[in-house]
Amino acid sequence: MFDLNLSRYGEEPCLITDEYTISYEEVENICLTIENALPTGKQLILVKAKVNVETIIGYLSFLRSGHAFIMLDASVNQAFTQNIIETYKPNLIWEECNDADRYLTKYKNYGLKKHNLTSLKLNSNLSLMLSTSGTTGSPKMVKLTKANLYSNCTSIIQYLNIEQSHRAITNLPLYYSYGLSILNTHLEQGSSIVVTDSSIMSKEFWDTFNKFKVTTLSGVPYNYEIFRRIGLMKMNLPSLKYMTQAGGKLNHKLVVEYATWANKNNIDFCVMYGQTEATARMSYLPIEKTLEKDTSIGIAIPNGKFKLKDLSNNKFFNEVDIDGELIYEGKNIMMGYASCLDDLSKNDELNGILHTGDIARKDKDGYFYITGRLKRFIKIHGNRVGLDEIEHYLKSLHYDILCTGIDNKLMIASLDENKIEELKQIVLEKYSFHHSVVKIKHIEEYPVTSAGKIKYQDLLGKF
Repeated sequence: MFDLNLSRYGEEPCLITDEYTISYEEVENICLTIENALPTGKQLILVKAKVNVETIIGYLSFLRSGHAFIMLDASVNQAFTQNIIETYKPNLIWEECNDADRYLTKYKNYGLKKHNLTSLKLNSNLSLMLSTSGTTGSPKMVKLTKANLYSNCTSIIQYLNIEQSHRAITNLPLYYSYGLSILNTHLEQGSSIVVTDSSIMSKEFWDTFNKFKVTTLSGVPYNYEIFRRIGLMKMNLPSLKYMTQAGGKLNHKLVVEYATWANKNNIDFCVMYGQTEATARMSYLPIEKTLEKDTSIGIAIPNGKFKLKDLSNNKFFNEVDIDGELIYEGKNIMMGYASCLDDLSKNDELNGILHTGDIARKDKDGYFYITGRLKRFIKIHGNRVGLDEIEHYLKSLHYDILCTGIDNKLMIASLDENKIEELKQIVLEKYSFHHSVVKIKHIEEYPVTSAGKIKYQDLLGKF
C-alpha cells in the first residue's frame, strides 16, 4: 500500500526538485504532522492541485488518514472551482497560502483551512474524487476507494515490472488518474519522482530530465505528437529506459515509429488503455507484441477481465473480429459517479463492472482493438459514420487533423492550411460522400485540456 509506512525506504530519495530532495522517511514525517492537525471524523477536503511537492504531500496525507478528498486543477477558472465548492461543500481546503486566511497546518507554500463546519454524510469507503475527462464544466466526479487505487497500483507494477531503480518525472497533471498512477506505482516500489512543472516543450524540462537521470517518460497521444515535433527521438537521453502511453488511441503509424526507435535504443515502449472510471489502467500491450499488433490495446491487466457485448441485442459473445461494446471487470472500478452532495453517501453502484463506452473487437490471440466510441458517430444520409475511423485513417496518411461533426456534416480541422483541398479530395474519394456534407477548416491549434486530451466539444464550436 504505497501511502502507508513510507519510512520503510528510509533515506532513499522520494521527491526530487531542482532545489531540494526529500527522502521517504522525511515524507512520512511530514505526512504525520499534517494528519495530526486534521479534525476527527471523516472530512471532505478539496485539494487545489498543482504539479508540486505540496500537492503530493497533501494527497498522501489525506489518503493515509482515511478522509475523502477531491483533486481539482488549481488553474481552472474561478467559476468552475466555486461550482465544485457549492456543490460538494468541502469541510477543508488544501491550497496555496495567502495572508488573508488562517490555516490549521501548513507545509511550504500550502495550507489547510476550514471551510464548512457541518458534518457531511460520506460513504466510509469513499476516498478520492477526480473529474472525468469531457466534463470540464460540470461538477461530475468519479468516486474511487483506497481498494481501487491499491488494486490498480499492484496490477500496473506487475506488468510494467517497475523497480526501485526506476525514476519518473511529473510531466502529467497530479489531478489526472494517469499522473497519479505514475506517482502511486513508483512510491510503492521506493522509486524516485522528479517533480517539475516545466513544459515538455521547454529546454528546462529536458535539462531537468537529464540532470536527475530520469528513466521513465509517459504521455497521452497529444504528448507523443509533441515529442515527435520537438525531436525526442534525436535527443540525447541516456537514462531513458521506459516509455508508456495511455489516455487515448495513439495513431498506429506513431506506435510503429516509437516502438522501432525504442527497440534500437534498448528502451521499453508500452501502449496501455484505461479510463478514470477504472482508476487508471485496464489493459496493456506486451512490449514484445507492439510491432506485431500495433493497433491493439492489448490484453486486460492482471486481475482484470474484458468482455464484448453485442451492439444490437446486448448479449455477450466470444467470436473474434466482431465489433461489440467493451465491458471491463476488476477491483479497480469506481464506486460510481457523483454529481451532487447526496451522491457521496451512496454505496458501490457498479460492483466492479464498467461499461467503457468504447466499441472493440478481439483477434484470434485474445488481443483487443478499439474501433470507435458509442458516441463518436454521426449519420450522413441515414448511414452511420465513425468519426474515429476517419480520423485514424487520415492520420495514418500523416495528415495532422481531427474529426468532429453533426448529422449530415463531417467536419475536419487541419493544422496545415495548405492541405485543405487535398484532404477534401481524399475524403470524397475514399468515403463517396457528397461534397456538401464535408467541411474542412484550418485552425491554429487544437483545443486540449491541461492533461493533453482533445476537447472535441470545443472543436465543434470552431465550425
